[in-house]
Parts: sequence; C-alpha cells; structure tokens
Amino acid sequence: MKCQSRSHIIGLALVPVLMLSLSACLPPSSDGVPPGPGSASSSDGTSAQTLPSVVVPTASQPVGPAGPGAPQAEAPVVRWVPIGPVGPNDPTSGQRYLLLQQFQCDALTQSVEGADDAAVWLAGAAVCRALQSGSQQDWQRASIAVAATPRIPQTQCLEFRVAATSAALLAQHRSNPGATFKVEPGQGEACPRQLVGLTVVDDELRPVPGTARASGPRSGGTIVRLDGYYVRVGDVLFDGVPADVEFVGDRNDYGTIQLRMPPANGRDSVRISITDTVDVAGTVTFYYDDSTPSGSPAPSETAGTAPATGAPSGTAPPTSTSGEATPTAAP
Repeated sequence: MKCQSRSHIIGLALVPVLMLSLSACLPPSSDGVPPGPGSASSSDGTSAQTLPSVVVPTASQPVGPAGPGAPQAEAPVVRWVPIGPVGPNDPTSGQRYLLLQQFQCDALTQSVEGADDAAVWLAGAAVCRALQSGSQQDWQRASIAVAATPRIPQTQCLEFRVAATSAALLAQHRSNPGATFKVEPGQGEACPRQLVGLTVVDDELRPVPGTARASGPRSGGTIVRLDGYYVRVGDVLFDGVPADVEFVGDRNDYGTIQLRMPPANGRDSVRISITDTVDVAGTVTFYYDDSTPSGSPAPSETAGTAPATGAPSGTAPPTSTSGEATPTAAP
C-alpha cells in the first residue's frame, strides 16, 4: 500500500514538469500584439487573419470620344475665310468680315438687316451655319443664299473673298454631301495690299470703254483709277520715283484713288506703284498714245484696264472683261 501511494504522489508531482516541457514546443502566442494593417482579431480569441488590400488606379480611363458629332480623323478639311484687316478705322465691311471669321453667324445676320449689300453677307452666314450644324436643311438654305449673291466688283475685296469662300465650300459639300467637314482657318490674308490694274475713267470717274490698255495722249490729262486693295496711300511712284501727282476725287482710307496723268515729257510709258502703311505689291503701266484721246468713249464694251505686274502669285482675284471679279468657284 505504501509503495502504491508513493508512486501516485510521484506521478502527480511530475505532471507540471511534463506540461512545461510540452508548452515549449507550441508556437508563440499573438496575444498582446497589436494587429497590423490588413489584419483583424476574431471575437472568440482565435488568431488574426490577413485581408487583401484594395488597389487604386493611378489614372482614370477616358470616357467616350472627343465629343458628340466631332469630325473623324479622316474627315475632309475645308478652309474658312482667312484673316482680314483689323483696325480702328475699318469700314463696316471689315466689322462684318470679323464676325464671319469668328463664326458669329447669327450676329452677322442681324448686323446686315436692311442693308443694300446684305446678300453676300447673308450667304456667308448661311454657309457658316451649315458648317456648324451639318444639317442638310441648312446646306439647302446656304445653296439658295449663295445663288442669290450678285457679282462682286474686284475692288470690294472683303466681299469678294466671302463670295468666293461661300461658293467654294458649297461646291465641296455638293461633291461630298454626307461629310462632316473639319474646318481650318484660310491661308494668307483676305485682302493683301496690292495693285491689280489701272483703269481709264472719265470726269465722272466712270470707266471709259474702248481701249485695249490704259493709255492717253502725250499732252497728259487722262484720269486713271488705281485698282486693287490699299488703305492709306502715301506716295505715288512713277518708275520707282515719288511723283507730285494731281489726285482726283476724295482720298479716304480704304477708298479708291484716281489721279490725273501728267504730260509724257518724252516717255512712251510710265510704271506706277504706290506706298501704304505696309508694303503694296504690284505695279501698273500707263502708255502715252496720241491715237487714244483722253476720256473719249468708243463702241467697244471693254474698259481700258491694264493688269498689274509683279503681284504675288495667287493673291490677285480673277477679273472678268467687264472689270468685275468672279468667285473662284461658282455656286
């Protein structure tokens, strides 16, 4: 009995030692250690589990195309009216031209209400709207407006440019009626300052028909008109030398200049050029010819107009035999 009791007592004494030995083999407890990012402790005291982190993109994906109804990359390119003269003394036509250049179609229409020269500007405004909307109905209105545009004189350079551009864009629409055009500014200037011709006129400043070229008697006195576009004429040059000439009529900015030719003084012809606030391209030639009396009308319908020489290629608008300009593309 004593041996059995002694063994029982020894066994009970060894239990704590055995438990300590087994605890050394277990992994360390996480109790008391704060959870790291992405981890959480369960309410029943079990070990924390790591959660997946959320990935945030660095840039958002673009949504949709560049804009509704935007022309495709391969859309046909059309040229709008180029830049025109801008200044404090611009005539009314310059102010209207600026509205058209800036695509203020409705403002342009309102500005010409009741004007005698409204037709060409209304045509430009109609084409302006059609380009913006792409509507076939607007293109039909533009076609009617362009067809109603009268022939524009060459001296009205801004109006001429509007008529030519409107007719050209309408022709492009007709050749590709379903296209949405990509509009870019016109190249160059609407009205580069230049001489494009010389016309013999009478005392009422009306063109004198019947002469094949600008000419008059050697005694002088022939009145000639300088055709082209200029703003403020400074000097008139004869053969490159400033000349003391007699001007006929008013000399207003943007106005047409007429002058009375002096005697020949031994010359058969004289080359005329002008200066302005900027360079003016082109020269015109007057011929002294006693067989052509000054200011004497003849049966022919062709005015005595001399074309300019030395003007930049492609800048002078085409001219008809009647002295009026015709658009580069007919409506």
